[in-house]
Amino acid sequence: MKKILNALFLTLLTVFTFSSCSDVPAPYDILGEGDVPGLTGDGTKENPYNIEAAQQKQDGSIAWVQGYIVGAIENVYDDKGEFAGNKASFTAPFNITSNVLIAESPDETNESKCLPVKIKNGSDLANALNLKDHPENKGGVLLIQGELSAGFGKAALINTTAAVFNNKEIGEEQGGEDLDPDNPLGLDISVAPLADLSNDFNDVQHQADYSKVGWINKAVKGNRIWQGAIYDPQKYLAASTYGVNSGETAEYWFVTPYFTVSADKQFTFKATVNKYSETMSLKVFFLQLKDGKMERHEISVNGIPTTGTYQWTSDLKVDLSTYAGQNGFVGFQYVATRGEEVQTYGIDDILYGEGGGEVPGPGEGTELLTNGGFESWADGYPTGWKSASTASNATLEQSVDKRSGTYSVLVKGASSNKRLGSTEMTLKAGTYVFSAYLKAATTDKASAYLGYAPVDETGKVGTYVYDDYVNNITNEDWVTKSFTFTLDAEQTICLVVMNPKSSGKDLLIDDASLMTKDGGLVGGIEEPEPSSEELFISEYVEGSSNNKYIEIYNPAGQTVDLSGYRLDIAANGKEWSYGDAKYDNSMDLSGKTLAPHATLVFKHKQATLYMGEALEANFVNFNGDDAIGLFKNGSLIDIVGEKGSTNKYGENKTLRRKPSVKTPNPVFTLDEWEELEVDEISGLGSHIME
Repeated sequence: MKKILNALFLTLLTVFTFSSCSDVPAPYDILGEGDVPGLTGDGTKENPYNIEAAQQKQDGSIAWVQGYIVGAIENVYDDKGEFAGNKASFTAPFNITSNVLIAESPDETNESKCLPVKIKNGSDLANALNLKDHPENKGGVLLIQGELSAGFGKAALINTTAAVFNNKEIGEEQGGEDLDPDNPLGLDISVAPLADLSNDFNDVQHQADYSKVGWINKAVKGNRIWQGAIYDPQKYLAASTYGVNSGETAEYWFVTPYFTVSADKQFTFKATVNKYSETMSLKVFFLQLKDGKMERHEISVNGIPTTGTYQWTSDLKVDLSTYAGQNGFVGFQYVATRGEEVQTYGIDDILYGEGGGEVPGPGEGTELLTNGGFESWADGYPTGWKSASTASNATLEQSVDKRSGTYSVLVKGASSNKRLGSTEMTLKAGTYVFSAYLKAATTDKASAYLGYAPVDETGKVGTYVYDDYVNNITNEDWVTKSFTFTLDAEQTICLVVMNPKSSGKDLLIDDASLMTKDGGLVGGIEEPEPSSEELFISEYVEGSSNNKYIEIYNPAGQTVDLSGYRLDIAANGKEWSYGDAKYDNSMDLSGKTLAPHATLVFKHKQATLYMGEALEANFVNFNGDDAIGLFKNGSLIDIVGEKGSTNKYGENKTLRRKPSVKTPNPVFTLDEWEELEVDEISGLGSHIME
C-alpha cells in the first residue's frame, strides 16, 4: 500500500508541476535536494531503481539507478602488483578519477548500504563525476544507467554509459536494438545476400573499436567490443577481458555480412589465443533471422587454439554444408570470465569463396632477383640481401642444406621477430609475385611470413605489408609460399621474409623469386647519410596495475651503438639509483643497438598491456612522482619527471613526446609532452617526429 501511495503522490506531483510551469523540466529533474525516491522503481530513466532494488536485481540487465554520491571505491594492489582488495573512501581528498559510491542518504558511510558504480577512467562520465577532481560532487543526486552485475566483489552497477547530474546529460544512453530480445545482434536480412566475402583486417586501428560496412560488432555483456590489434607484422581483430572486473563475464560478437551458403565453397579463418583458461571460449555460429527472431546454430570448429601465446592457427574450417542453399550469417562469439590476467582471442583472414584459403602458386613473367638462390655471399651476407634500412635485422648463416645449387640462407630464430631483408629496390607500378622455398633447420617446427617494407627517400621504413603465416614448417621437406602484391605507383621497397618470435626457431630459405608481367625494376636508393641527432625518451606509460613502460627513440639516420647509455630512476624525490649498494635499479644499455628512426621499449616485469617487443627493467617501477633519466657517458641528457620532487606529474596517464620535439632535454618541460589517458598505448613501439 505504501508503494501505491508513493506512486500516486509522485503522479499528482508530476501533474501539478506540468500544469503550473511553462518551462517544464524533464521527469528526472523534478527531484530536488532530499528527494531521492523511496520507490523500488522499474529501472527506467523516468522511474529508476533505488539502491536496495539495484542491489537485489543483479541479473545483468541494463537499468537506471538513482542515489546520492557519497564516496569513491577503487581496486587496491600490493607492492608486488597483486590484487589486495577494494577500498571505499567517504571523505576528501579522494584518489581515484573514476568509480563512485551512491546511497539513499547523502551522509551514508556504511559501505554495505552503498552501491558501487564502475565508471571507465577517462570517459565523459569519469571526467564529470569523479570526486578527485570534483569533490563538490559529493552529496549530489546522481541518475545513472549501466549493467546490474557484480563489481568490486559485490552487487554493483557496471558498464555505465549515461547519467544525469546537476540537470546535465552525460554520455550516451543504451537501448534500442541492443536490447531487442528477439534479435539482440541486430541482424538485417533486408539487403541482398553476398556470394563471397573476406576480411583481412588490414584496415584496423590499434586498440580502437572496429567497424566495417555490413559487419556487426556488438557487446552482449561487458563494456568493450572487438577491437583492432597491430603487432608488427600482424593486423587482426581481438576480444579480451581488459577493463572487466575480476569475476565478471564479457560476451562480444563479431558477425559477417548476410550471405548465401554454397556447397562448392569453403569458409576459413585463423585464430590465436593468450592466457587461455577454462572460463573463456571462442565459438562459431551460423545465424539466421526467421520471423523476426534470431536462431543460433553452433558449428564445431576443430583446431581453435587453447594453448600458446599469440601463436596463430591457420585455415580453420567452418563446415556450412548443412546449410547449403540457405542465407544467413557466421557469428564469432567470445565469452570469458575475468580471472587474474587479461584473456584474449584474436581472429584474422576470414575468407568465404572458392577453395577457401589456398595459397597461390609462383608467378610468371620477368624475374627481378639476381641472387634468389643465395649462391653468392660477401661479408657474411648473401649478395643483394642486406638492406640499408631497418628491414634487415636477422642473424644470417650460410647453409649447405639447400633445395638447389650449393647454399641456402639460414635465418636464426629468436624471442623477437627477425627479418631477412633484400637490398632496397625501386619498382614500377604493377603486380608482383614474391615466392620462396622454406624449411626448418632443426627438428623444431618453424614459421615464416613473406612480405615487403616500403622505404621513403630518407631510408625510413613504413608499415610492413605481409601475407599469411606459413606454420608448422618441418625439416623434412621444402615447402613453397607465394605472396602477390600490387603497387599503384613507383615505390622503393625491401623484400622481407620474417622468422617470427611465435616459433623462434631457425629457418632455411632458398630459391627466392620476384616475378612480374606488367612491372619492372627502376633502381635502388643510396645509404642514408650519418646524422648527429641524439636519442631521447619518447613515451612514458604509468598505467593500471603494473602496466608501466618507457620508450626511447633514435631520430638519427644510422644505427646507434648504445654502449655508454643508461636509464635510471630517481624515486620518491631521492637521488639516481646508479651506484646504490642496495637499490641500484639503473640499466646499462651496452651491447645493444638501436636502428635509425626506431624505438626501444622497456617494461615492468609484470606488465601485460603491451604485446609488442619490450625489455624487462627494474627502473620501470614508478608511480607518477618519480623521475626517469637517460644518461650518456655518465651525463644526464634527457628526463621525464622532476628529480627531487614528489609532484604527481605522471600518475595514471601516458605522456608522449610531441612530434615537434627533436632533441633530448635534461630539464623536464611538460610542454614537450602530450598528456593521454591511463592505459593509452596505441603509439607504443613507434614514434612520429616532424
